[in-house]
Amino acid sequence: MTPEHDTRGEHGSHRAAPHPERPTSSVDPAPSDGYASFVPAAQRARHGHVDQRASAPQKPKLPPKRAALVFGGALVAVLLIVYVAGAVVFMDRFMPNTTVMGKDVSLKTSAEVQDMLVDVAKSYTLDVSGQGFSLKLTAADMGTGVNSESVTDAMHDDMNPWAWPVEVFGTHDETDKFATSNGKLDDAVRKAVEAFNETVEPPRNAGLDYDEGGKKFVVRTETVGQALDADRVAEAVSASVAKLEPSATLTEDALQKPTLLSNDERLAKAATDANALLKADFSLKLADATVAQVNADQIASWMRLKEDVSVGVDDDLLAAWVQDIASQCNTYQARRTFTRADGKEVTVSGGVYGWIVDKDKLKETVASGVQSAQTGDVPIPCEQKAGAFNGLHGRDWGNRYIDIDLTEQHARFYDDSGNLAWESDVVTGTPDGEHDTPEGVYVINSKESPSKLIGQMKPETGEPEYQTEVKAWMPFVENYIGLHDAEWQPAFGGSRYSSGSGSHGCVNLPVDKATALYDLIATGDVVVCHW
Repeated sequence: MTPEHDTRGEHGSHRAAPHPERPTSSVDPAPSDGYASFVPAAQRARHGHVDQRASAPQKPKLPPKRAALVFGGALVAVLLIVYVAGAVVFMDRFMPNTTVMGKDVSLKTSAEVQDMLVDVAKSYTLDVSGQGFSLKLTAADMGTGVNSESVTDAMHDDMNPWAWPVEVFGTHDETDKFATSNGKLDDAVRKAVEAFNETVEPPRNAGLDYDEGGKKFVVRTETVGQALDADRVAEAVSASVAKLEPSATLTEDALQKPTLLSNDERLAKAATDANALLKADFSLKLADATVAQVNADQIASWMRLKEDVSVGVDDDLLAAWVQDIASQCNTYQARRTFTRADGKEVTVSGGVYGWIVDKDKLKETVASGVQSAQTGDVPIPCEQKAGAFNGLHGRDWGNRYIDIDLTEQHARFYDDSGNLAWESDVVTGTPDGEHDTPEGVYVINSKESPSKLIGQMKPETGEPEYQTEVKAWMPFVENYIGLHDAEWQPAFGGSRYSSGSGSHGCVNLPVDKATALYDLIATGDVVVCHW
């Protein structure tokens, strides 16, 4: 077939028919450049038109997950920078919503806050009053301007700059760091309260009171008093200082409070237990004398309420009472004053005779008597007894005794009825400080007839000073001083004892008088040797 030709040329309005011997060219959609919709690629190339989509390489796109990771990493980096920057800032600046002493110090530096604290502290005063208490505190008293650097350090210690993303949303009242930074405020308040409390009545707990009329214990109501609680006063003052208030008024809450109240059930039980111990009523006797009475009044004085609100006889109080009784009764070596049958008033001290109270046994006896509701007469337990009791300084022997008057150089024996049954002049020991006849109250501790008296050994010879046979030996100071016959004495009485004829300490008697006395007396008879 003969191809058709476009007689108007390449740019005519009619398209040429395809050549029968040449294959038809592939076509692409024409770009929007004014050309026909379909133009062979070779033809477009001849006319300078190139398909950009076919010739330029395309930029690869990121997968969605990877793109998200990249974005997230960038965001974290930005947040980290912001976080670290914030921490650095708040290492010296205070968090938002931070106050001290009622002043807003948000975002201020330490130096700025220190200057502010110094200014506030210099002029601040506080008047404290109420409940009878009055105190004026100045800045110097409170020490409010002394440690401003320490205060800001303490404030920073209370905040964590690395936690600023959280801290910035909170509130921070740092007044306590200021008010107690050096302890001066607390010390000033407590010293003032201590001085005040010394002049007022403290609170009194409920307890037990003894009703002497009713002879019983009753529950006592507690009282508040006027004493202040230093802790509560300090809290009230600190609260006022925190707000920079010019005054602080103390209420009843600042008073010390009783710790035991009358409605405590333990008190009612304690009263019942105490009253059960008041039933004892007995007399303590020494010889025939009543020394003390243990009754409700006396027992009540020993009662004490314990910390656990139980009640009982206080051991220390009872022991002190027993000691007092012993001191009133122990006549051993005490000074006694008495009137002899012939009317002479005599004072004598010393010796081995007299009452000695057994304090441990007396305490046990009394305690047991209280517990068992003892009544009647109870003898006082003694380590050593005497024949009578007439008070600490009274005569503590009975009618029967031997009286040796060193001044008169005369001895007398009174019988059980107190009658003079025997008497004689005597010669007593030489008053040279070594051979004196000892003063005091003694007892005849043995009898021997006949007997040999042996003196002390002489150091130079090893022999006794003397060895003398006597018809009657009646010792009263151990076995070396006693009454005995002395046939070598030519006379008795007067001043012979002090003029070279005195004994070695014994009481020398005429032979007949010595033997007569020996027959009258017995071991245990009292000997009173006095001037």
